[in-house]
Amino acid sequence: MSLIGDGFLTIFSFVFLISIVVVIHELGHYWAGRFCGVHAEAFSMGFGPTLFSWRDKRGTVWRVAALPLGGYVKFLGDAGAASEPDADKLAQLRAQMGEAADRCYHFKPIWQRAFITAAGPIANFILAITIFAGLSLTLGNRELQPVVGAVVAESPAASAGIQVGDRVVAIDGREVRAFNDIMRIVISSGTSELSVEIERDGTVIPLQMVAARNTVEDEFGGSRRLPQLGIQAFSEPVIGGIENAGPAAQAGFQVGDRIISIGDEAVVSFQQFSQFVALAVDAFDVGVERGDQVLSLTVEPRDTPEGATNVSPAYARLGMLSAGRFVEYRRYNPIEAVGYGIGQTGAVVSTTVDYVTNIVTGRASPELLNGPLGIATAAGQVAQRSIEGHSSAFDAARALLVNLINLAGVLSVGLGLVNLLPIPILDGGHLVYYGYEAVARRPLSMKAQALGFRVGLVFVLGLMLVATWNDINYKLSQWF
Repeated sequence: MSLIGDGFLTIFSFVFLISIVVVIHELGHYWAGRFCGVHAEAFSMGFGPTLFSWRDKRGTVWRVAALPLGGYVKFLGDAGAASEPDADKLAQLRAQMGEAADRCYHFKPIWQRAFITAAGPIANFILAITIFAGLSLTLGNRELQPVVGAVVAESPAASAGIQVGDRVVAIDGREVRAFNDIMRIVISSGTSELSVEIERDGTVIPLQMVAARNTVEDEFGGSRRLPQLGIQAFSEPVIGGIENAGPAAQAGFQVGDRIISIGDEAVVSFQQFSQFVALAVDAFDVGVERGDQVLSLTVEPRDTPEGATNVSPAYARLGMLSAGRFVEYRRYNPIEAVGYGIGQTGAVVSTTVDYVTNIVTGRASPELLNGPLGIATAAGQVAQRSIEGHSSAFDAARALLVNLINLAGVLSVGLGLVNLLPIPILDGGHLVYYGYEAVARRPLSMKAQALGFRVGLVFVLGLMLVATWNDINYKLSQWF
């Protein structure tokens, strides 16, 4: 795709994601306010100049703004994010508003104000559950099984004794159902010591290991430092594709051949075979099963082509592809789908909380925090990956929509959690204020609220600075 096309796709995907998660967040506040009898003066989708607006029968102005980077709902009497009125200010406000005070946010009971505030993050969690449940119900779920296909030499997994064919069943007491669960838990745990349970020949074996931080290059040319155990997902050693006129084709390999040995060494997985190919210097003999026959083929690997450093060595040096990874496909009934949606949302919450906790304790690096630029980059990459390899525009559009909606579910959980942080100017900070008010039986003073706002603003700006720095570093790693 052209540079202009990539840029348009990235912008479209980013606006699509942000619009969904932010609008749902603000609708959570809005509907909770309506339930509690609070009048909403305005609901804005985006910031900046108004593109168009309308007023509904309840007197709420709905507006669509030029910058789709957020949104807000303004309730009657709401002065902004900086503070809540103290007792004196509330008395003045009630006198000014008269009967309208009954519809004012600030004169509602504490539990109602807390409910309205928490409703935004709650709406994000409900959205995530709905997305994950809906996708699993309509499309089912393809889970890459947590079976080890290769162990990197001198890695934490190799040192701990993990072998090809082992199945990871739990990490730190958390069940592992898919290979992605391993990556999620390891990345969020940073350099913490991990208790890993693996199943080998029907026996569960407990192991201890600490992930190593490695620089990992992705398919888009960018690199990040990620904690890794040094294992790869399992693929059957069956050939799924062969490059025309490549070394594998010239040696006589065919699609469907099962690789059973390299010389005298048995081959268990395609990754194990690919690891050998990466280090091979001269021609070598490969034993394959083809139907009822066992054949011995000799192949001479070529030098790795320029620009092929991020693909399988078996493809780069032999022109040979695996038939696919070990994937289990599941269908869900409506009840199971809801359970799956709740479980996936809980997994994202757990991962995020663990990661933030490990940042605070120094066991994880904050370099994986992303800001708007990082979210836009991820959205564009998901979109590009979605539309590649489809024979029709319909299939490409369908894959794009499904993957963006799934990413919206993950992003929605993140937005909900961030807003629950106990930081003034965020929803969590207001909940802290209401907790104080419930105990002290009076609002926090305006002076204390103003101080809290300034501290919270500095913290949030600092967090955004770190996230933006990470985003820029990633983009630089793509270009240089």
